[in-house]
Amino acid sequence: MRILLTTLNAKYIHVNLALRYLRACCRDLPHTFILDEFTINDHPEHIAAAIYRHRPDLVAFSCYIWNIEPTLAVAAILKKVRPELTILCGGPEVSFDTAAFLAQNPQVDLVITGEGEIPFRALLEQLAGQQRPPAGDREEPLTASMYRPAGGRPAPGPVPDPAAIPGLAWRRGAETIVNPPAPPLRDLDTIPFPYQEDLDAAGNELSQRTVYYETSRGCPFACGFCLSSTTEGLRYFSLERVRDDLERLLKAGVREIKFVDRTFNAHKKRALAIWEFLLSRRPRARFYFEIAGDRLDEEMLAHLKRVPPDLFQFEIGVQTIDAGVNARCNRRQDWARLAANTRRLREMGSIRLHLDLIAGLPGETYAGVGESFDAVAALKPHEIQLGFLKLLKGTSLRARADEFGYLFLDRPPYQVLASSAITYEEMLRLHAIEGLLKYYGNSHLADHAFAYLAATAFDGSYFAIYEALAAWWEARGLLRRGHSQRDLFNHLASFAIHLARGIATRVTVPPLPGYHDSILEINSHGDTPASGAEHSGCARNLTPAQLDRFYQLLKFDYLCRDRSRNFPGWMPPSPLTEEERSNWMARITTPRSMEKYMPGLAKESPANLRRHGFIELFPYHPERPEEDNPTIVFFYYGPPGSETRVYYLPLNLPYRYSPGCGKYP
Repeated sequence: MRILLTTLNAKYIHVNLALRYLRACCRDLPHTFILDEFTINDHPEHIAAAIYRHRPDLVAFSCYIWNIEPTLAVAAILKKVRPELTILCGGPEVSFDTAAFLAQNPQVDLVITGEGEIPFRALLEQLAGQQRPPAGDREEPLTASMYRPAGGRPAPGPVPDPAAIPGLAWRRGAETIVNPPAPPLRDLDTIPFPYQEDLDAAGNELSQRTVYYETSRGCPFACGFCLSSTTEGLRYFSLERVRDDLERLLKAGVREIKFVDRTFNAHKKRALAIWEFLLSRRPRARFYFEIAGDRLDEEMLAHLKRVPPDLFQFEIGVQTIDAGVNARCNRRQDWARLAANTRRLREMGSIRLHLDLIAGLPGETYAGVGESFDAVAALKPHEIQLGFLKLLKGTSLRARADEFGYLFLDRPPYQVLASSAITYEEMLRLHAIEGLLKYYGNSHLADHAFAYLAATAFDGSYFAIYEALAAWWEARGLLRRGHSQRDLFNHLASFAIHLARGIATRVTVPPLPGYHDSILEINSHGDTPASGAEHSGCARNLTPAQLDRFYQLLKFDYLCRDRSRNFPGWMPPSPLTEEERSNWMARITTPRSMEKYMPGLAKESPANLRRHGFIELFPYHPERPEEDNPTIVFFYYGPPGSETRVYYLPLNLPYRYSPGCGKYP
């Protein structure tokens, strides 16, 4: 038989681990296996056409909340054009309320619930008409003898004896039958290495994609919103097996590995052993781990000091800092310890930190989300993810939805719309904040200007500035448009001057002299004294001096990002003449200056530095804007596609800065 394994990934660079496990467990059976992955951005008609051209006898879809609806659309097309084709679904989205799922989707013939290795192999053994152990170099391979199914009488349909397959859901006439689940595999080493076919294939693409890998299954926690709470205990692949698998992947040139363990550091000694192995290989790769930040201890932190830059990324699920909310979710978290450990990791500077929050948790108000947001922002992670609670099938919070007054989507992704603690209007406001967080915070587009604005106008509250900016964007219809990088800078420039003019605070201040008139035109249409005032959270107006510093910092952020020298109208003019700029360039590109101040550019020729660099004099040091400390900054852009490198040059300046002057005598 021709067996097609497929799924719709969120992005092309992702690879589906589950499908590869299924193929590996059955690679010895007399079937032809085809693995073809698509994305949720592909049209269902095109996916169905590609699958149809493979001429499969059975199509197995891996189903999740992000792909179930287009998956069912693809299955419906295939069933119309090939009614005899057997369509099988598996994965977390179909492992709960399975009978209802089959009743609602006649285009699906079979469903495998829970972990799929045992049921899928049993199914394909029946289709092959034999019982044989899988190939592989493990001493105890996965075999059908691992379970003891209750036999059943043969039923009409594609499978001779569906009742004998654990975890299988199937139809007998009008009746839908869901077999008891397969027992979880206790010895995970019996599952063969899942990526062998990929490594053997001509033109191996794994080096260009994100490879998913697990060293364990299960989670030590039972959070009420997480599907991991539906299983008990932790099971591990042996360390020998993990090292062997990772060695194969690294030798094949894989550049990005994402560990899908729910809590990678749940077992301290294992985590340390795997981190040590990865460090010993000095790989040219990047590794992603989901960890519990409050479970790091001194030994682990000391070990992590050795990690070189850009090798590890940690995702830490904070979700909320409210102990009461955590208790309602059946979560245990030591926020003080998590925060302290995160600060330690941030001070190390080598590990990228991604911290998660969830809005809509039981009993958490809009203000509570804001408190959690500011607490996390104060830790200065590289990325903050503001997510929204989804009431997944099988979770305890979904079962308790009425208790907390939840209104939620009854279709995937089952996202919460409101609860007894937070209104729909407030959730919409949080969605707007999440969009701006992606534009500004997580992209680090204007970090210096944004931080200064938060400190001076919003008492240091990042949640308050995002709240005010979101209200300002909404009043101008900006939330429903696409925006270029230049647009985003222009919007922030306009927002700041409106704060100073009192648009968001109901206080009117005359425009500042010396700035290009176009700044007053940027997105100024439709302004009224109330525009952006609601929910602004603005603690005080910007003074003219503060606004001047803000625009100098925004100019710095812009020059870090844009090499075009096509400067926007809001940008303060340069105090340097072209002659002065040329003289400065000559001074800093001498071998002695290069060695002393810019050793990272020592191998670049003076011609390259002039071609790909830009020098500017700022009245304040961009890292210390509160100090009147004129600073020369050299921006080296390199060839197109390179990352900008910034150098602060603490030279004895031959000019003294005078605010308001275009040239400094």
